[in-house]
Amino acid sequence: MKKKVAVQLFFTAVLAAMTTLVMAGAAFYVLCWDQPLEAAWENGDGTKVILAFCGVLAGLLAVLVVCAILINRIIRNSLATFTDVIARQQEELTRGEWIRREFTANVTHELKTPLTSISGYAELIESGMASQEDTMRFVHGIRKNSSRLLNLINDIIRLSELEREDAEEDFEQVNLHAVAQTCVDMLQFSAENHHVTLELEGSDSFVTGSRRMLDELLYNLCDNAIRYNYENGIVKVLVFPEEGRTRLVVQDTGIGIPKESQGRVFERFYRVDKSRSKSTGGTGLGLAIVKHIVAKHEAAIALESEEGKGTKITVTFG
Repeated sequence: MKKKVAVQLFFTAVLAAMTTLVMAGAAFYVLCWDQPLEAAWENGDGTKVILAFCGVLAGLLAVLVVCAILINRIIRNSLATFTDVIARQQEELTRGEWIRREFTANVTHELKTPLTSISGYAELIESGMASQEDTMRFVHGIRKNSSRLLNLINDIIRLSELEREDAEEDFEQVNLHAVAQTCVDMLQFSAENHHVTLELEGSDSFVTGSRRMLDELLYNLCDNAIRYNYENGIVKVLVFPEEGRTRLVVQDTGIGIPKESQGRVFERFYRVDKSRSKSTGGTGLGLAIVKHIVAKHEAAIALESEEGKGTKITVTFG
């Protein structure tokens, strides 16, 4: 809209200038065709000469007014654009600060919980108040919370690495189906422990990417699908080429995601069911890592889910 106004004012100024020149040329042509300007004045045509000059001056004044309006509009539009840019930058800085504070608070909370448990168990063992049976249970609790703590720290470090714009990754031609096969084989034990069937379908499909990141992508998607599934549920992984692209689909028959939460599941530390997340041992960073890996590969991710029936996540490469 601003561009349209500026163009209209510009052409108005040009038209005014052309009109002034035409008026002046016509007046002098009429007055001076057969006689010099001085002779026209002496022969009683001075009024016409004055009118001609007034016409020229009026035209020039019109040009100046239009130019002044044009310059004023351009300055106002430029200032408005500049103000909008400053406002957007300020909004981004405010949001960035809010995200940083929220992340710090979440990290502090997530680290404190297992550390408190470890400290409590260790104190009970050290005091000698625990029986042999209790000691074994406390040791199991220490190991479990230590593992959770280590996983959380590793995920935080990895997420930080992925967020660095200058981070370099070795991209190559990768058979995504082969990567998926390795991931499925590795997670079969976990699937069996959760009484979940894990299946792979599809065919060889190649993408240009980082093998390490693609391993992480598949692991996090499959691990989530297993953790948040029902007993005797199914997780199906599909990898196949389609119209010059490669599609990865991870579909489960699990608990699903409510509609109001589907837009936030890729945020760091966001959990739909916090109590279930804690019991399954998730760090709350898996899908945030997935989002960054998808962005690094300039791929697209889509989520479909129905509460109580399952979730389907599709990643399209190319």
